Amino acid sequence: MKPKVICHIMASVDGHIQVERWTAPSGDMPKTDLMKTYSDIGKTLCTDAWTFGKNTVRDIFHDKTCIFPIEVMDTEKDTPIGKTSVYIGSRISERMFISFDPDADIIYTASQLRGCDMLAVLDQATATPRYLAHLRKMGISYIVVEDIMKLENALETINKEFGIRSISLQGGGVLNGTMLNNGLIDELSLVVYPGLDCNKTSVSIFDNTIDSLIGRQSLTFLSVQQKDNGVVWLRYKVNHK
Repeated sequence: MKPKVICHIMASVDGHIQVERWTAPSGDMPKTDLMKTYSDIGKTLCTDAWTFGKNTVRDIFHDKTCIFPIEVMDTEKDTPIGKTSVYIGSRISERMFISFDPDADIIYTASQLRGCDMLAVLDQATATPRYLAHLRKMGISYIVVEDIMKLENALETINKEFGIRSISLQGGGVLNGTMLNNGLIDELSLVVYPGLDCNKTSVSIFDNTIDSLIGRQSLTFLSVQQKDNGVVWLRYKVNHK
């Protein structure tokens, strides 16, 4: 059984998620205050874990908790293990942070992100013995799956091996789109930022080459709340047919 997946995302009025491209909020309110509103809403969802796509991890945690020095890893000298594997590392925190890393090349320098123990989801075609040894040395849990693009199998393993019953999916757009296309998102928690992007090249909430969802999925309205400073919180149930 897979965990419940809630796509919790903040987007501009025109549906884009690259914060640096958004117009400034009205008045003297800084963007960071509005982002805190998004974060506070996320805490009310009470999920067992939260997750970002790989690009989002790189953008947010580069030079903070994770570093990505290419010279540290030389995957050409390592042979991918070619089989599934599970390792349970440090389990101190109440929640877990899940990182989907299809290339198995993120070099972590700590076993936690924002106070949450980490779980790396890897592909057997790229995870090498040397890289897995690095994760074990750091105390980072991991699962190696047969095909990381078959996310349902990965989610079922996360539930079975780590007891995770609910996940807050917070992008990026490619991971969100892949989850949606595969019918794995159960709820959409959309926090609307009172600003615009207006750039067609910007990443959107579901930014992936996906099959048409017509006839396969629909949304049922659950609730709406108006927050401070023009922020609106919408919730929808995602129906799969």
